Amino acid sequence: MPQRFSAVIFKVGINPCVDVPARISVALDRKGYIPVKGTLNGHAFKAGLVSLGNGRHRLYINGPMRKTAGVDTGDKVTVVLDYDPQPRRLPIPGKFKQSLGANPKAKRAWDDLTATRRKEILSYLNHLKQPESLERNIARTMKHLLSPESGASMWRQKK
Repeated sequence: MPQRFSAVIFKVGINPCVDVPARISVALDRKGYIPVKGTLNGHAFKAGLVSLGNGRHRLYINGPMRKTAGVDTGDKVTVVLDYDPQPRRLPIPGKFKQSLGANPKAKRAWDDLTATRRKEILSYLNHLKQPESLERNIARTMKHLLSPESGASMWRQKK
């Protein structure tokens, strides 16, 4: 059931956000990160509520959300939230999928990454516009997956 509230956008560090009222965190009946869909001043979005602990949550309001709704830090907004059961999967670029398929060691390293780290990498790769940039960054990602000295061991935190 959709939940409505009003709040003033504020910043945590450089990130604009609103705190979700406790009654809504309770109504959503979920702990930790909560995938949501809703509206910001009547404009649709999909996002996630970040847990603050003790059953409280925060909604970070990214640039596209602010631009679409025409709002910024200090503005009062009306937010409508509802739990979004749809999986949030990013596509794996074809060339990256081929590279992983051709190298079982890299594939195992990829599978060992946390879901958040895989999502960050896929998000970055999917936003590259030039084929040369995509190829260069796929090669860089493969290097990291195959070489513990280059930082891949820092990525492997899933236990």
